[in-house]
Parts: sequence; structure tokens; C-alpha cells
Amino acid sequence: MPTPSRILVPVDLMEGSRAIIDYAVQLATPFNASIEILHAWEPPQYVAPDLLVAAPGWNPQSLEKTALDAARKELEVLIGGFKGSVPITHRLEVGEPAAAVIRVAEVGGFDLIIMGTHGRRGLPRLLLGSVAQKVIARAHCPVLTLHVPEEK
Repeated sequence: MPTPSRILVPVDLMEGSRAIIDYAVQLATPFNASIEILHAWEPPQYVAPDLLVAAPGWNPQSLEKTALDAARKELEVLIGGFKGSVPITHRLEVGEPAAAVIRVAEVGGFDLIIMGTHGRRGLPRLLLGSVAQKVIARAHCPVLTLHVPEEK
């Protein structure tokens, strides 16, 4: 089996994302593999993504632009501590997270996906689905999942 050279790390920017990236960096370092951090923003089902968000004294902008700007800032802060150990890039995608991960992995020629799973069971899993499960079922390359404990 070939060693990984391009690793895709999807994150939800929630608790545990830093631990997932840290693990990916530790795994990538001996192989000098590059890492791309991916965050997929899914527009809410109940409002249009071009809905304008405004406050007094502030230029109105679309919900999508506001959400992507906030996610971009969070990603930059999140990966700021990892610069220099291995090549790390980041990107944002709009769409259903599992589909975005599959698309980016295939188009980008990644040979490993490292992602977290919250391990939900019962009704929460039924309502929220499992992005990791969908990615594992459809990915063209190996997927390594790490359990991310739920916040207390």
C-alpha cells in the first residue's frame, strides 16, 4: 500500500477539530504529506442563502457571505498553530458536507481522508445523519475516522 502524500481533513469547526488536525499533522509528518483542511457550509433549509444580514451602521451582506467569512476566520485561527510542520492549505465549500468531501477528495486526487465522528446514536443520529458514514461508504480512498467526544 502506498504511503499518503495528500491528506484531506474535513472539519466542522466544532470542539475536537483541533485534535483531528493535530492527529493528521502527526501522521503526515513522517511521510512529508501535504494536508488540506476542508470546511463545508450547508445553507440552512429554511432560509435562502442570499438572505441579507444587516445591522445599523453595517453594510448588508448575504447570509452565505457572512457565514463563509466567519468560517474562513475560524479556519485561519484553527490552523495558525500548525504552520511550518507540514504543508497545510485550507478551503471552504458550499453544499451538503458529505458530498463536498467526496467531490473535493476525488477532484483533488487525495489518497487519504482523516475526519472526526461524533458517535451519535438513536434519534440524534437519525435527525442529523452521519457525514462520516456517508463519506466512508462513497470515498475512492481510505478514510480514517477519529472519535470526537460530544461537548458536556
